[in-house]
Amino acid sequence: MENSLILAGILLILLGFVVVITGILLNSAEKGETIRGGAVIFIGPIPVALGTDKGSMIAVSILMLILMIAAWFLFYRG
Repeated sequence: MENSLILAGILLILLGFVVVITGILLNSAEKGETIRGGAVIFIGPIPVALGTDKGSMIAVSILMLILMIAAWFLFYRG
């Protein structure tokens, strides 16, 4: 059972990479515009926000706050 869960996790990560790369290629081929986006990386309890413009940073910051509050409710119930 453990091996199948590890394999499923690896396949989901690879599928995620394929979906992201396909989306980037299709978007840039159709519009010819600069792609905007952002990301949140959690290093332990410390979030790091990355973004390409002000709008992306605001959206990512809101997502970061929501994820931090959800993690607090899930893991620190006392």
